[in-house]
Amino acid sequence: RLLREYSGIPDDKIDAHVEAIRTEAFNVSPYPCIGMFQFLNLHLNTAPVYSEVLDRLKSKNKKFLDLGCCLGQEISQLVFDGAPSENMYGSDLHRGFFDVGYELFQDRDALRTTFIAADIFDSSDMSTLAALRGKMDIIYTGAFFHLWSLEEQERAATQVLRLLTPRPGSMIIGRQTGNDEAGPFSRAGDTSGRTHYRHNAESWTELWNRVGEVIGVKLVVEAELSAPEYTLSASAEGQSPEIQRKITDKGLRFVVRRA
Repeated sequence: RLLREYSGIPDDKIDAHVEAIRTEAFNVSPYPCIGMFQFLNLHLNTAPVYSEVLDRLKSKNKKFLDLGCCLGQEISQLVFDGAPSENMYGSDLHRGFFDVGYELFQDRDALRTTFIAADIFDSSDMSTLAALRGKMDIIYTGAFFHLWSLEEQERAATQVLRLLTPRPGSMIIGRQTGNDEAGPFSRAGDTSGRTHYRHNAESWTELWNRVGEVIGVKLVVEAELSAPEYTLSASAEGQSPEIQRKITDKGLRFVVRRA
């Protein structure tokens, strides 16, 4: 519906269009999620707080940032639902995704969103995100924090909190891979020795409370571990380790608000 009604792409052209876009995006960075067309999956509009987000953006002139925005699909959905694009920002490590996103949604001339190539771990005043510190009312982080170790997640959370406005009620919304038992894990086939940290609701709440205490910000955290987010197969049996993981992994959704 978004591609048809927002982008104006005819039904009989959509499949070829998204396949060509996948190739371009994969050339920017060969993430497995790109190969699996996950840039077509919309998640923010399924969050319980989506109507609140829309209301804030449409009627209260609030500013929105999508961190790790990839092709900007969540931003395009917000614009389609009536949010003003000039109050929205998208950031990703890979600048090339922005041009591919314009091609996907055919909105280069209409979209007034500001896109910023940035590294969330750059805490210097020269960071490309430095100008946004203390100015964002709503920040979305989809499939973002679970990319890193626990220590890196805490560093990233500190940087994200510094982007929020100091007003009570400013919020961080997100989703990521979770697990019933919190702890480090290695990705299937990764021989680098690098680990990532998966949370349950309790450990995720504890992380934000620790970070908030360090920088002097009181937070209210809502987190919920859900059923697996992917339904690639009825059974993981016989699948590759990476596909098995995606079928069985649980999802962690959360909202973090300034008190």
